[in-house]
Amino acid sequence: MSRVWLGLAVLLALTGCRDDPRRVENQNLGIAATFPGPPKLHRHTDSGPFGEVEWFDLAMSPAGRLDETFSVSVGNLPPGAKGGTTPREILTTYQNFLGYRFGAIQRTDLPGDKGPGFRYKVKGPNSGLIEGIVVVRRGRLHHAQAIVRKDRDPRTAAFLDDFEVRTR
Repeated sequence: MSRVWLGLAVLLALTGCRDDPRRVENQNLGIAATFPGPPKLHRHTDSGPFGEVEWFDLAMSPAGRLDETFSVSVGNLPPGAKGGTTPREILTTYQNFLGYRFGAIQRTDLPGDKGPGFRYKVKGPNSGLIEGIVVVRRGRLHHAQAIVRKDRDPRTAAFLDDFEVRTR
């Protein structure tokens, strides 16, 4: 019986964990990104530093890897001044929120043509690495994030370097 399970595990490792890059362009969300595999769309509402935010997430985890994820979240910022009214204030609020969740982050501002926004990197729990990009445009917060097991993972670079927030 244990040989059957071992054979199944080897088969999954050989066939289920291969990358299958997918370019996803979603005009409604105003984003484009290349995921290492096919993402799934989820919609949810969460409370956070801006109040109740409706989020639309495209996310995928490689087969058999619950400790790795690649996601793009787009949140419609609610009306009002909670969390800030300017892009700079909104980005500072979200950076503080990320710092609260993950600890001190390394932040780099994005070039003007890609922003307003920033790129960040932080050590995650269980010695993982979390990297992401946050952009504010048209009353929306766009957040691409990769959680992987090792630094300099080529999938992270491909995913984040390709991420774009598009204007309609």
